[in-house]
Amino acid sequence: MKARLIGEPELEFRARNRHIDPRYGVAVYGPADADSPSAPRDITVGLVGPAAAIDGMRGWLERCQTRIEAKEAKAGQENLHQPFPGFSTDTSFGAQLVFDDALVREIPDRQLRTLAKADVKAAITEGAGLYADAARSLAETGRCRVILCARPEEIREHESEPPAPGEDADGEEEHAETEIGRDFHDMLKAEALGLACPLQVMRRETWEGTVRRGDASRPLQDEATRAWNLHIALYYKAGGTPWRMPRRDSDLTACYVGVSFYRTTDGGELHTAVAQVFNERGDGVVVRGGTATISKTDKRPHLAEADARKLLSDALAEYRRTHGHQPARIVLHKTSQFSPAEVAGFQGAADEREIDFLELIWIQRRGAPHLFRTGQLPPLRGTSVQLDPHTLLLYTRGSIPYFRTYPGLYVPQPLLLRPAGDGTDLQAAGADVMALSKMNWNNAQLDERDPLTLRTAHRVGAILRHVPPDAQIATRYAYYM
Repeated sequence: MKARLIGEPELEFRARNRHIDPRYGVAVYGPADADSPSAPRDITVGLVGPAAAIDGMRGWLERCQTRIEAKEAKAGQENLHQPFPGFSTDTSFGAQLVFDDALVREIPDRQLRTLAKADVKAAITEGAGLYADAARSLAETGRCRVILCARPEEIREHESEPPAPGEDADGEEEHAETEIGRDFHDMLKAEALGLACPLQVMRRETWEGTVRRGDASRPLQDEATRAWNLHIALYYKAGGTPWRMPRRDSDLTACYVGVSFYRTTDGGELHTAVAQVFNERGDGVVVRGGTATISKTDKRPHLAEADARKLLSDALAEYRRTHGHQPARIVLHKTSQFSPAEVAGFQGAADEREIDFLELIWIQRRGAPHLFRTGQLPPLRGTSVQLDPHTLLLYTRGSIPYFRTYPGLYVPQPLLLRPAGDGTDLQAAGADVMALSKMNWNNAQLDERDPLTLRTAHRVGAILRHVPPDAQIATRYAYYM
Protein backbone atom coordinates (compact mmCIF):
# COMPACT_ATOMS: atom_id res chain seq x y z
CA MET A 1 0.00 0.00 0.00
CA LYS A 2 1.15 3.51 -0.80
CA ALA A 3 0.03 6.71 0.88
CA ARG A 4 -0.95 9.62 -1.35
CA LEU A 5 -1.64 13.22 -0.38
CA ILE A 6 -4.78 14.99 -1.56
CA GLY A 7 -3.86 18.66 -1.70
CA GLU A 8 -5.56 21.22 0.51
CA PRO A 9 -8.60 22.42 -1.49
CA GLU A 10 -8.84 26.10 -2.33
CA LEU A 11 -11.96 28.13 -1.71
CA GLU A 12 -13.30 30.92 -3.86
CA PHE A 13 -13.88 34.45 -2.57
CA ARG A 14 -14.72 37.84 -4.05
CA ALA A 15 -13.79 38.30 -7.73
CA ARG A 16 -12.89 34.59 -7.93
CA ASN A 17 -9.82 35.02 -5.75
CA ARG A 18 -8.76 31.80 -4.07
CA HIS A 19 -7.09 30.70 -0.87
CA ILE A 20 -7.08 27.62 1.34
CA ASP A 21 -7.96 29.47 4.58
CA PRO A 22 -11.54 30.81 4.91
CA ARG A 23 -10.44 33.54 7.32
CA TYR A 24 -7.61 34.79 5.13
CA GLY A 25 -9.83 34.75 2.05
CA VAL A 26 -12.65 36.74 3.62
CA ALA A 27 -10.27 39.19 5.34
CA VAL A 28 -8.18 39.93 2.24
CA TYR A 29 -10.64 39.48 -0.64
CA GLY A 30 -14.11 39.62 0.89
CA PRO A 31 -17.03 37.16 0.77
CA ALA A 32 -17.66 35.26 -2.45
CA ASP A 33 -20.87 37.18 -3.21
CA ALA A 34 -19.53 40.61 -2.19
CA ASP A 35 -20.08 42.08 -5.69
CA SER A 36 -23.58 40.65 -6.05
CA PRO A 37 -26.52 43.08 -5.75
CA SER A 38 -28.23 40.52 -3.49
CA ALA A 39 -25.34 40.25 -1.00
CA PRO A 40 -26.36 41.32 2.52
CA ARG A 41 -25.27 44.85 3.43
CA ASP A 42 -27.40 46.08 6.32
CA ILE A 43 -28.40 43.06 8.40
CA THR A 44 -31.17 44.07 10.77
CA VAL A 45 -31.16 41.77 13.78
CA GLY A 46 -33.72 41.10 16.47
CA LEU A 47 -32.66 40.31 20.04
CA VAL A 48 -34.39 37.96 22.49
CA GLY A 49 -33.38 37.14 26.06
CA PRO A 50 -33.02 38.46 29.61
CA ALA A 51 -32.25 42.19 29.85
CA ALA A 52 -28.69 41.69 31.12
CA ALA A 53 -27.93 39.10 28.44
CA ILE A 54 -29.26 41.36 25.69
CA ASP A 55 -26.99 44.16 26.91
CA GLY A 56 -23.98 41.83 27.01
CA MET A 57 -24.74 40.32 23.61
CA ARG A 58 -25.32 43.66 21.90
CA GLY A 59 -22.29 45.28 23.54
CA TRP A 60 -19.97 42.54 22.29
CA LEU A 61 -21.47 42.57 18.79
CA GLU A 62 -20.89 46.32 18.62
CA ARG A 63 -17.28 45.77 19.70
CA CYS A 64 -16.92 43.29 16.83
CA GLN A 65 -17.59 46.07 14.33
CA THR A 66 -13.90 46.95 14.58
CA ARG A 67 -10.72 44.90 14.32
CA ILE A 68 -9.91 42.31 17.00
CA GLU A 69 -6.30 41.21 17.16
CA ALA A 70 -5.37 37.56 16.81
CA LYS A 71 -4.19 35.38 19.63
CA GLU A 72 -0.43 35.37 19.97
CA ALA A 73 1.07 32.40 18.16
CA LYS A 74 4.34 30.53 18.40
CA ALA A 75 7.09 31.60 16.04
CA GLY A 76 6.41 30.18 12.59
CA GLN A 77 2.76 29.41 13.36
CA GLU A 78 1.31 32.87 12.76
CA ASN A 79 -1.20 31.52 10.23
CA LEU A 80 -2.85 29.47 12.97
CA HIS A 81 -4.62 32.55 14.38
CA GLN A 82 -6.02 35.32 12.21
CA PRO A 83 -7.15 38.76 13.39
CA PHE A 84 -10.84 39.52 12.91
CA PRO A 85 -11.15 42.46 10.50
CA GLY A 86 -14.35 43.81 12.02
CA PHE A 87 -17.89 43.38 10.77
CA SER A 88 -18.94 46.59 9.08
CA THR A 89 -19.46 48.06 5.62
CA ASP A 90 -15.98 49.61 5.88
CA THR A 91 -14.22 46.25 6.23
CA SER A 92 -13.80 43.33 3.85
CA PHE A 93 -17.17 41.89 4.92
CA GLY A 94 -18.97 44.86 3.37
CA ALA A 95 -21.88 44.24 5.74
CA GLN A 96 -22.99 45.43 9.15
CA LEU A 97 -25.44 44.48 11.87
CA VAL A 98 -28.23 46.99 12.41
CA PHE A 99 -29.79 47.25 15.88
CA ASP A 100 -33.13 48.82 16.75
CA ASP A 101 -34.59 49.09 20.25
CA ALA A 102 -37.99 48.31 18.73
CA LEU A 103 -36.63 44.90 17.68
CA VAL A 104 -35.84 43.70 21.21
CA ARG A 105 -37.95 41.24 23.20
CA GLU A 106 -36.91 40.91 26.83
CA ILE A 107 -37.78 37.74 28.73
CA PRO A 108 -38.99 38.86 32.19
CA ASP A 109 -37.10 37.68 35.27
CA ARG A 110 -40.37 36.37 36.70
CA GLN A 111 -40.72 33.87 33.86
CA LEU A 112 -37.07 32.88 34.13
CA ARG A 113 -37.43 32.19 37.85
CA THR A 114 -40.35 29.90 37.02
CA LEU A 115 -38.18 27.98 34.55
CA ALA A 116 -35.43 27.62 37.16
CA LYS A 117 -37.85 25.89 39.55
CA ALA A 118 -39.24 23.45 36.96
CA ASP A 119 -37.80 20.03 36.19
CA VAL A 120 -35.41 19.89 33.24
CA LYS A 121 -37.86 18.53 30.68
CA ALA A 122 -40.62 21.00 31.55
CA ALA A 123 -38.18 23.92 31.65
CA ILE A 124 -36.82 23.08 28.19
CA THR A 125 -40.30 22.74 26.69
CA GLU A 126 -41.69 25.88 28.32
CA GLY A 127 -38.53 27.89 27.67
CA ALA A 128 -38.42 26.97 23.99
CA GLY A 129 -42.06 28.00 23.62
CA LEU A 130 -41.45 31.28 25.46
CA TYR A 131 -38.50 32.20 23.26
CA ALA A 132 -40.26 31.06 20.09
CA ASP A 133 -43.23 33.34 20.84
CA ALA A 134 -40.87 36.29 21.32
CA ALA A 135 -39.00 35.46 18.10
CA ARG A 136 -42.30 35.12 16.24
CA SER A 137 -43.37 38.62 17.24
CA LEU A 138 -40.08 39.95 15.87
CA ALA A 139 -40.27 37.95 12.65
CA GLU A 140 -43.79 39.23 12.01
CA THR A 141 -42.49 42.79 11.81
CA GLY A 142 -40.88 41.82 8.51
CA ARG A 143 -37.78 43.82 9.41
CA CYS A 144 -35.39 41.18 10.82
CA ARG A 145 -32.89 39.24 8.71
CA VAL A 146 -31.69 37.18 11.69
CA ILE A 147 -32.93 36.86 15.29
CA LEU A 148 -30.34 36.35 18.04
CA CYS A 149 -31.49 34.53 21.17
CA ALA A 150 -29.45 34.61 24.38
CA ARG A 151 -29.81 31.15 25.87
CA PRO A 152 -31.33 31.29 29.38
CA GLU A 153 -28.99 29.97 32.04
CA GLU A 154 -31.98 29.00 34.18
CA ILE A 155 -32.56 26.03 31.89
CA ARG A 156 -30.28 23.16 32.83
CA GLU A 157 -29.27 20.48 30.39
CA HIS A 158 -27.13 17.36 30.62
CA GLU A 159 -24.08 18.53 28.71
CA SER A 160 -20.44 17.81 29.34
CA GLU A 161 -19.28 20.91 27.48
CA PRO A 162 -20.97 23.82 25.73
CA PRO A 163 -20.67 24.09 21.96
CA ALA A 164 -17.81 26.10 20.55
CA PRO A 165 -18.67 29.79 20.96
CA GLY A 166 -20.20 31.38 17.92
CA GLU A 167 -20.89 27.98 16.41
CA ASP A 168 -24.50 27.75 17.56
CA ALA A 169 -23.75 24.11 17.10
CA ASP A 170 -22.61 20.90 18.62
CA GLY A 171 -19.11 19.50 18.71
CA GLU A 172 -18.09 16.36 16.90
CA GLU A 173 -20.84 13.95 17.94
CA GLU A 174 -21.56 10.69 16.25
CA HIS A 175 -23.84 11.07 13.28
CA ALA A 176 -26.40 8.57 14.40
CA GLU A 177 -29.86 8.38 15.92
CA THR A 178 -28.55 9.23 19.39
CA GLU A 179 -29.96 11.49 22.08
CA ILE A 180 -28.87 15.10 21.73
CA GLY A 181 -27.87 17.02 24.85
CA ARG A 182 -28.85 20.37 23.36
CA ASP A 183 -32.61 19.99 23.61
CA PHE A 184 -33.37 23.67 24.28
CA HIS A 185 -31.48 24.72 21.16
CA ASP A 186 -33.06 21.98 19.08
CA MET A 187 -36.60 22.51 20.37
CA LEU A 188 -36.36 26.26 19.86
CA LYS A 189 -35.14 25.78 16.30
CA ALA A 190 -37.98 23.30 15.70
CA GLU A 191 -40.54 25.82 16.98
CA ALA A 192 -39.08 28.52 14.72
CA LEU A 193 -38.99 26.62 11.41
CA GLY A 194 -42.04 28.51 10.17
CA LEU A 195 -40.66 32.00 10.84
CA ALA A 196 -39.69 34.45 8.13
CA CYS A 197 -36.04 34.53 9.24
CA PRO A 198 -33.59 32.11 10.92
CA LEU A 199 -32.41 32.16 14.54
CA GLN A 200 -28.94 32.27 16.06
CA VAL A 201 -28.68 30.95 19.63
CA MET A 202 -25.89 32.48 21.70
CA ARG A 203 -24.53 31.51 25.10
CA ARG A 204 -23.05 33.91 27.61
CA GLU A 205 -19.67 32.26 27.04
CA THR A 206 -19.66 33.66 23.51
CA TRP A 207 -19.56 37.31 24.55
CA GLU A 208 -17.78 36.84 27.89
CA GLY A 209 -15.11 34.43 26.71
CA THR A 210 -15.15 32.11 29.72
CA VAL A 211 -16.93 28.88 30.60
CA ARG A 212 -18.46 28.85 34.06
CA ARG A 213 -18.95 25.65 36.04
CA GLY A 214 -20.20 26.49 39.52
CA ASP A 215 -17.66 28.74 41.18
CA ALA A 216 -14.94 27.88 38.68
CA SER A 217 -14.31 29.36 35.25
CA ARG A 218 -11.82 28.81 32.46
CA PRO A 219 -10.95 30.68 29.25
CA LEU A 220 -12.65 29.69 26.04
CA GLN A 221 -11.50 30.37 22.48
CA ASP A 222 -9.74 33.66 21.87
CA GLU A 223 -11.93 36.64 21.04
CA ALA A 224 -10.96 36.91 17.38
CA THR A 225 -11.87 33.25 16.77
CA ARG A 226 -15.22 33.70 18.51
CA ALA A 227 -15.92 36.74 16.37
CA TRP A 228 -14.99 34.89 13.18
CA ASN A 229 -17.24 31.94 13.99
CA LEU A 230 -20.29 33.97 14.89
CA HIS A 231 -20.16 36.52 12.09
CA ILE A 232 -19.57 33.96 9.36
CA ALA A 233 -22.75 32.24 10.57
CA LEU A 234 -24.69 35.51 10.70
CA TYR A 235 -23.57 36.50 7.20
CA TYR A 236 -24.70 33.14 5.82
CA LYS A 237 -28.01 33.20 7.70
CA ALA A 238 -28.69 36.67 6.29
CA GLY A 239 -28.48 35.17 2.80
CA GLY A 240 -24.79 35.70 2.04
CA THR A 241 -22.16 33.34 0.63
CA PRO A 242 -18.93 33.69 2.64
CA TRP A 243 -17.03 31.35 0.29
CA ARG A 244 -17.74 28.66 -2.27
CA MET A 245 -16.11 25.65 -3.85
CA PRO A 246 -14.37 26.63 -7.11
CA ARG A 247 -15.58 25.03 -10.31
CA ARG A 248 -13.98 25.05 -13.72
CA ASP A 249 -16.22 25.86 -16.68
CA SER A 250 -15.60 22.33 -17.95
CA ASP A 251 -16.76 20.70 -14.71
CA LEU A 252 -20.19 19.13 -14.43
CA THR A 253 -22.68 20.99 -12.27
CA ALA A 254 -22.74 18.90 -9.10
CA CYS A 255 -24.97 18.61 -6.08
CA TYR A 256 -23.99 16.91 -2.86
CA VAL A 257 -26.53 15.01 -0.79
CA GLY A 258 -26.30 13.78 2.79
CA VAL A 259 -28.74 11.19 4.14
CA SER A 260 -29.06 10.09 7.75
CA PHE A 261 -31.69 8.79 10.16
CA TYR A 262 -33.16 9.90 13.45
CA ARG A 263 -35.45 8.50 16.09
CA THR A 264 -38.59 10.38 17.11
CA THR A 265 -38.74 11.85 20.63
CA ASP A 266 -41.07 9.08 21.81
CA GLY A 267 -38.45 6.50 20.86
CA GLY A 268 -40.76 5.02 18.25
CA GLU A 269 -40.30 4.72 14.51
CA LEU A 270 -37.04 5.51 12.84
CA HIS A 271 -37.39 8.08 10.05
CA THR A 272 -35.16 9.47 7.38
CA ALA A 273 -33.68 12.49 9.06
CA VAL A 274 -32.93 14.45 5.94
CA ALA A 275 -31.89 14.62 2.37
CA GLN A 276 -29.65 17.67 2.57
CA VAL A 277 -28.70 18.94 -0.87
CA PHE A 278 -25.95 21.48 -1.58
CA ASN A 279 -24.50 23.02 -4.70
CA GLU A 280 -20.93 24.30 -5.02
CA ARG A 281 -21.97 27.71 -3.66
CA GLY A 282 -23.09 26.08 -0.44
CA ASP A 283 -26.77 26.84 -0.95
CA GLY A 284 -28.60 24.06 0.86
CA VAL A 285 -32.13 22.68 0.82
CA VAL A 286 -33.69 20.20 3.23
CA VAL A 287 -36.15 17.42 2.42
CA ARG A 288 -37.66 15.02 4.94
CA GLY A 289 -38.33 11.45 3.85
CA GLY A 290 -40.32 8.44 4.97
CA THR A 291 -39.92 5.66 7.50
CA ALA A 292 -36.83 3.47 7.63
CA THR A 293 -36.53 -0.04 9.03
CA ILE A 294 -33.71 -1.72 10.92
CA SER A 295 -31.95 -4.36 8.88
CA LYS A 296 -31.52 -7.75 10.47
CA THR A 297 -28.17 -8.05 8.71
CA ASP A 298 -26.26 -4.99 9.93
CA LYS A 299 -28.69 -3.66 12.59
CA ARG A 300 -28.71 -0.27 10.85
CA PRO A 301 -31.65 1.71 9.40
CA HIS A 302 -32.33 1.36 5.69
CA LEU A 303 -34.91 2.60 3.19
CA ALA A 304 -37.07 0.48 0.95
CA GLU A 305 -36.47 0.98 -2.77
CA ALA A 306 -39.59 3.10 -3.27
CA ASP A 307 -38.76 5.32 -0.28
CA ALA A 308 -35.17 5.82 -1.42
CA ARG A 309 -36.38 6.75 -4.88
CA LYS A 310 -38.96 9.20 -3.54
CA LEU A 311 -36.49 10.80 -1.14
CA LEU A 312 -33.95 11.62 -3.85
CA SER A 313 -36.68 12.60 -6.34
CA ASP A 314 -38.15 15.04 -3.82
CA ALA A 315 -34.69 16.39 -3.03
CA LEU A 316 -33.93 16.99 -6.72
CA ALA A 317 -37.30 18.66 -7.23
CA GLU A 318 -36.58 21.04 -4.34
CA TYR A 319 -33.09 21.64 -5.70
CA ARG A 320 -34.56 22.63 -9.07
CA ARG A 321 -37.13 24.94 -7.49
CA THR A 322 -34.38 26.66 -5.53
CA HIS A 323 -31.65 26.87 -8.16
CA GLY A 324 -33.64 26.88 -11.39
CA HIS A 325 -31.78 23.97 -12.98
CA GLN A 326 -31.04 20.31 -12.56
CA PRO A 327 -27.53 19.07 -11.61
CA ALA A 328 -25.54 16.94 -14.03
CA ARG A 329 -23.85 14.97 -11.26
CA ILE A 330 -25.06 13.72 -7.87
CA VAL A 331 -22.76 12.69 -5.01
CA LEU A 332 -24.70 11.06 -2.17
CA HIS A 333 -23.08 10.38 1.22
CA LYS A 334 -24.41 8.15 3.96
CA THR A 335 -22.92 6.93 7.26
CA SER A 336 -24.17 3.37 6.79
CA GLN A 337 -23.74 0.81 4.04
CA PHE A 338 -26.06 1.07 1.05
CA SER A 339 -28.53 -1.80 0.77
CA PRO A 340 -29.37 -3.18 -2.69
CA ALA A 341 -32.84 -1.62 -2.37
CA GLU A 342 -31.35 1.81 -1.61
CA VAL A 343 -28.96 1.57 -4.55
CA ALA A 344 -31.84 0.67 -6.86
CA GLY A 345 -34.04 3.44 -5.48
CA PHE A 346 -31.46 6.21 -5.69
CA GLN A 347 -30.40 5.07 -9.17
CA GLY A 348 -34.03 5.03 -10.26
CA ALA A 349 -34.48 8.63 -9.15
CA ALA A 350 -31.40 9.71 -11.10
CA ASP A 351 -32.51 7.78 -14.19
CA GLU A 352 -35.97 9.32 -13.98
CA ARG A 353 -34.42 12.78 -14.34
CA GLU A 354 -31.86 11.61 -16.93
CA ILE A 355 -28.88 12.31 -14.66
CA ASP A 356 -26.05 10.09 -15.84
CA PHE A 357 -23.54 10.58 -13.04
CA LEU A 358 -24.50 9.25 -9.61
CA GLU A 359 -21.98 8.38 -6.90
CA LEU A 360 -23.16 6.60 -3.74
CA ILE A 361 -20.49 6.65 -1.04
CA TRP A 362 -20.66 5.11 2.41
CA ILE A 363 -18.47 7.18 4.75
CA GLN A 364 -17.49 5.10 7.73
CA ARG A 365 -16.55 7.19 10.77
CA ARG A 366 -15.31 4.37 13.00
CA GLY A 367 -13.12 1.34 12.64
CA ALA A 368 -10.46 2.74 10.32
CA PRO A 369 -6.85 1.68 10.91
CA HIS A 370 -4.52 4.48 12.02
CA LEU A 371 -1.40 5.59 10.20
CA PHE A 372 1.78 6.67 11.98
CA ARG A 373 4.16 9.28 10.69
CA THR A 374 7.83 9.71 11.53
CA GLY A 375 8.16 12.37 14.19
CA GLN A 376 5.73 13.71 16.78
CA LEU A 377 2.96 15.07 14.56
CA PRO A 378 0.06 13.05 13.11
CA PRO A 379 -0.28 12.32 9.37
CA LEU A 380 -0.87 15.30 7.12
CA ARG A 381 -4.47 16.32 6.47
CA GLY A 382 -5.31 14.85 3.08
CA THR A 383 -3.26 11.68 3.56
CA SER A 384 -5.02 8.80 1.82
CA VAL A 385 -4.37 5.10 1.36
CA GLN A 386 -6.36 2.81 -0.91
CA LEU A 387 -6.82 -0.28 1.24
CA ASP A 388 -8.53 -2.32 -1.48
CA PRO A 389 -10.31 -1.61 -4.80
CA HIS A 390 -13.39 -0.31 -2.96
CA THR A 391 -11.99 1.37 0.17
CA LEU A 392 -10.10 4.62 0.68
CA LEU A 393 -8.72 5.66 4.06
CA LEU A 394 -8.67 9.46 4.34
CA TYR A 395 -7.41 11.87 7.00
CA THR A 396 -9.58 15.01 6.91
CA ARG A 397 -7.92 16.12 10.14
CA GLY A 398 -4.20 16.07 10.71
CA SER A 399 -1.06 18.17 10.49
CA ILE A 400 -1.38 21.22 8.22
CA PRO A 401 1.75 22.70 6.60
CA TYR A 402 0.06 26.12 6.34
CA PHE A 403 -0.21 26.15 10.15
CA ARG A 404 3.07 24.27 10.67
CA THR A 405 1.35 22.16 13.31
CA TYR A 406 -1.61 19.94 14.05
CA PRO A 407 -4.34 22.30 15.38
CA GLY A 408 -6.45 19.63 17.10
CA LEU A 409 -6.60 18.50 20.72
CA TYR A 410 -7.01 14.76 20.18
CA VAL A 411 -5.56 12.03 17.99
CA PRO A 412 -7.18 12.55 14.55
CA GLN A 413 -9.53 9.80 13.40
CA PRO A 414 -9.48 8.95 9.68
CA LEU A 415 -12.55 8.20 7.59
CA LEU A 416 -13.18 5.22 5.32
CA LEU A 417 -14.82 5.91 1.96
CA ARG A 418 -16.62 2.92 0.43
CA PRO A 419 -18.46 3.51 -2.87
CA ALA A 420 -21.48 1.38 -3.75
CA GLY A 421 -20.69 -0.29 -7.04
CA ASP A 422 -17.82 0.06 -9.46
CA GLY A 423 -16.53 2.99 -11.44
CA THR A 424 -15.96 5.54 -8.68
CA ASP A 425 -12.60 7.32 -8.72
CA LEU A 426 -11.59 7.00 -5.06
CA GLN A 427 -9.08 9.84 -5.18
CA ALA A 428 -11.68 12.17 -6.74
CA ALA A 429 -14.18 11.08 -4.09
CA GLY A 430 -11.61 11.88 -1.43
CA ALA A 431 -11.00 15.31 -2.96
CA ASP A 432 -14.76 16.00 -2.80
CA VAL A 433 -14.84 15.05 0.88
CA MET A 434 -11.83 17.27 1.61
CA ALA A 435 -13.48 20.24 -0.08
CA LEU A 436 -16.83 19.63 1.62
CA SER A 437 -15.09 19.50 5.01
CA LYS A 438 -14.37 23.23 4.55
CA MET A 439 -17.96 24.20 3.75
CA ASN A 440 -19.26 24.76 7.26
CA TRP A 441 -20.54 28.28 7.96
CA ASN A 442 -21.03 27.69 11.66
CA ASN A 443 -17.36 28.52 12.02
CA ALA A 444 -14.34 29.57 9.98
CA GLN A 445 -12.37 26.39 10.66
CA LEU A 446 -10.06 25.12 7.96
CA ASP A 447 -10.23 21.43 8.84
CA GLU A 448 -13.58 20.01 9.90
CA ARG A 449 -13.49 16.22 10.13
CA ASP A 450 -16.80 15.53 8.39
CA PRO A 451 -17.99 16.73 5.00
CA LEU A 452 -20.85 19.21 5.01
CA THR A 453 -23.24 16.53 3.76
CA LEU A 454 -22.96 14.43 6.92
CA ARG A 455 -22.48 17.13 9.54
CA THR A 456 -25.58 19.00 8.44
CA ALA A 457 -27.71 15.88 8.10
CA HIS A 458 -27.09 15.12 11.76
CA ARG A 459 -27.96 18.64 12.86
CA VAL A 460 -31.13 18.73 10.82
CA GLY A 461 -32.22 15.40 12.26
CA ALA A 462 -31.63 16.63 15.81
CA ILE A 463 -34.15 19.42 15.15
CA LEU A 464 -36.67 17.50 13.06
CA ARG A 465 -37.11 14.89 15.76
CA HIS A 466 -39.08 17.57 17.64
CA VAL A 467 -41.34 18.34 14.65
CA PRO A 468 -44.57 16.39 13.98
CA PRO A 469 -44.29 14.17 10.88
CA ASP A 470 -47.10 15.98 9.06
CA ALA A 471 -45.86 19.51 9.85
CA GLN A 472 -44.45 21.68 7.09
CA ILE A 473 -40.76 22.42 7.53
CA ALA A 474 -38.39 25.09 6.31
CA THR A 475 -36.29 23.92 3.38
CA ARG A 476 -33.42 26.40 3.75
CA TYR A 477 -30.47 25.02 5.68
CA ALA A 478 -29.84 28.32 7.48
CA TYR A 479 -32.82 27.55 9.71
CA TYR A 480 -31.12 24.44 11.09
CA MET A 481 -27.54 25.61 11.74
